[in-house]
Amino acid sequence: MNSARKHFETTRIEHFATTAVTETSSLEDTPSEAFGKGSQQLAANYQAIINARGIYYPVAYRFLKELGRGRQGIVFLGLRQGARGCVTRHAIKLFNPAIYPSAKKYWTDMGRIAAQTSKLQMVKSPVLVSPEIYEESNGIGYLQMEVVDGCSLRYLLDGEHLETVRKRSTTSDWARFTDAIFRVDAGRVRIQPGVALYIMRQILRGLETLHEMGFAHSDVKPANVMVDRLGYVKLIDFGRAVLLNEKVTILLGTPLYMAPETHRREPSVVQSDIYSVGLVGLEMLRGEPLLDTKGLSEADLLSFKNELPGRLPSLLPEYVRQNAQFVLLLQRFLEVDPKQRYASAEEAEVGSQGLLLVHKQLAQLGKDTEYGRELESYLGKLMAPLPAAPTLNQGPWSEG
Repeated sequence: MNSARKHFETTRIEHFATTAVTETSSLEDTPSEAFGKGSQQLAANYQAIINARGIYYPVAYRFLKELGRGRQGIVFLGLRQGARGCVTRHAIKLFNPAIYPSAKKYWTDMGRIAAQTSKLQMVKSPVLVSPEIYEESNGIGYLQMEVVDGCSLRYLLDGEHLETVRKRSTTSDWARFTDAIFRVDAGRVRIQPGVALYIMRQILRGLETLHEMGFAHSDVKPANVMVDRLGYVKLIDFGRAVLLNEKVTILLGTPLYMAPETHRREPSVVQSDIYSVGLVGLEMLRGEPLLDTKGLSEADLLSFKNELPGRLPSLLPEYVRQNAQFVLLLQRFLEVDPKQRYASAEEAEVGSQGLLLVHKQLAQLGKDTEYGRELESYLGKLMAPLPAAPTLNQGPWSEG
C-alpha cells in the first residue's frame, strides 16, 4: 500500500473512531439526541457506510462485494482487519434504519437483535449459520456472521446458472443433473421431489435446534436457504428471529412466506416456521413463487393463503400430484390453523406422517440418490472460489 493511501485510511479510521466514541457515550442515555436529526442522520450514516465500502470503527472491515439485500438491509462479503495483520473473511449485515418510524424504534430493535445474538451465537448446528458478533458504527447496527461458500436456493431457482453449468459439463453429467436435481419446464427450474425433500428436511433440522433454544426464525425463504459447495444446506439470516410466543410490534419476515397468524399479528409459534418451510417446498416443486406480491394488499395475500390448502393440487406439476402422500403432507404444512400443522419441526421431518415417509417411498421405488453429493457436483461446476483474504504484506486495504 502506498504511503498516501495508508495515511488516508489511518486518518479515516481515526476520524470514525473519535466521532463514534463521542456518539456512543450519548447513545447510552438518550439515543434520540445523539445525532440531533434522528432518523435523517441515521439514514445518512447508513448510506455513508455503503458508499465507503467498509466500516472503520470499532472494527475495520473492507467490503469486497454485495452478497444480498432485502427490506431489512444489505449483506456484504467483508474482510476484517485484526491484530498483527490477521485478516479474516465474514458476512456483514447492515441494518437499514429507513424501515423504522423513528431512530428510537430502530435502536430498540437493535437492542433486540443484540440480545438475540448473545444467545444464538452459542447455537451449534451444521444447518444454522448463527450470528457471531453484533456491533454499531455511527449508530448503524451490523452483524458479523460466518460466510457460506455456496449459493442461495433463490439463485438456483432463478435459473441464471443453467448455461454456465451446461458449458462446463459433459453430456452425461448434464443428463444426470437434469434427472437427479432439477428439470427445466417452460423456462422454470423445477427442483426434483427428492432434492426438495432433502432441502426441506435439512431446514427442519436447523429449525428444530433453533426452536429448542426458544426462538422462531420468522424469515424462512429461498433467499435465506444456502447450499454450500459440499452440498450441505445452511439456514441463514437471524435478523428477524424472535422469542417463541413473543408478540412484536414490528411486522417481521417476508410477506409472501409468512404464516397466516403472522399476518394477523399473532405471536410467532413453532408452526409459523413450519408453514414457511411448506411454502419454500412448494416453490421448489413449482419452479416459481406462488404469486407476484407487487401491488398486492396484505388482506388479499392472507385471503389467498386461507384458500391455499384446498387449491394445492392444482398448483403442483402433474408428476408431483401423482404422489398423493406427498401432496397430503404439503397440505399439512400449509394448514391455515397452526394447530392443524405439525407440532414440531422434528415431527414434520421424521414423524410417522412426516417427510421421511415420502423419502422412504422414493427409496423403495429406486428414485433415491445421494442428493448432497449431486448438489456438490453441480456447485463444483457452477461456483468460483470466494476471494481469498490478502496476505500480510498486501494489507487488507491495498489496491486491486
